[in-house]
Amino acid sequence: MKKLILTAALISTTVTTASAQVLQNMQSAAALDLVAQLNFEDSAENKLDIRAAELMFFGPLDPTFDAYLNFAAHNEEGEFMAEVHEAYVGSSKVIPNSRFRVGKFFLGVGRLNQFHQHDWAFVSAPRVQAEFFDEEGIADTGAEFSTLLPTDSYWDITLGVTNGYTYGHSHDEGEKPQVPTHYIHPVNFVDFGEAGALQWGMNYLGRTDAAETKTQLYGLDFVFKKMEGKTLSFLFQSEIWYRNLSGPGADTQEDIGAYFYPQMSLSERLLLGLRVDLFSDLSRSFISDGSRQKNLDYGFVPTLTFKNSEFSLLRVAYTYDNQTYQGESDTISQKIELQWVAILGAHPAHSF
Repeated sequence: MKKLILTAALISTTVTTASAQVLQNMQSAAALDLVAQLNFEDSAENKLDIRAAELMFFGPLDPTFDAYLNFAAHNEEGEFMAEVHEAYVGSSKVIPNSRFRVGKFFLGVGRLNQFHQHDWAFVSAPRVQAEFFDEEGIADTGAEFSTLLPTDSYWDITLGVTNGYTYGHSHDEGEKPQVPTHYIHPVNFVDFGEAGALQWGMNYLGRTDAAETKTQLYGLDFVFKKMEGKTLSFLFQSEIWYRNLSGPGADTQEDIGAYFYPQMSLSERLLLGLRVDLFSDLSRSFISDGSRQKNLDYGFVPTLTFKNSEFSLLRVAYTYDNQTYQGESDTISQKIELQWVAILGAHPAHSF
């Protein structure tokens, strides 16, 4: 009996020690994203909003696997909707020079789609992001694998397959797709030394939904950074995307869009950027004769950011957007946005 009691006590102590070690390794953080808007054309949009409140837990499960859990609440038409934003288990230790994750996550394509809104360099999404992905991004449940090629130049390739029952922000389970969401994102990195560093990638994403509508996205993304000590002195970020939608009994729709965002440091804490947005519906036509109707939606978004610390930043942005259609009057919209991002705790680090 004594041996049984001692064995049970030893097992209990071992389990308790292991649990304590896991809790000790686990980190947590919270993020608040407050946005106020002054819309020149629609005063109903003029209000202060808690755009998102996030709670994150992350860290190693054991010497092999890591886990990440993110709960987020978004204000949707005056009601806060809480949901699991991301929840996955992964590892970079099982396969040499490779990593994977399984669960729910933001798909590893493009630039903006891999970051939460409070981590963006500007306040709101360019039209190409909102139209092709979502106001924030596309998250889905599946598996993703990345590997660093054994080449002289840096090439990191990400492949993923997710359920694809829904695409974009949704609160229902959706329907089983004909072809699940799948994507590939090869990335190249070039270090120019003191002149800075460039990361650029190519993208493909495809899916066919339950109604047999086929979506194909092709894109390029670019990020250039120059650091002076720990200060980001210059940033250039851009994405260019083309989308093709086709399905039975419907005309093929083609769209192309892009944004370009150069940002410079005015001081250690003050950053000034100018985002240029472009978007065009390549398949738009005149109702009268079916000929193509040229169109271009372009916008300018000067953005001023004050980084009080790594845990708090304030941002002001002015948006001028002009939607042009051949043979029609332009539609101009303008707004001013104020943003305050507050980070509590140790925010997880991001890649370049």
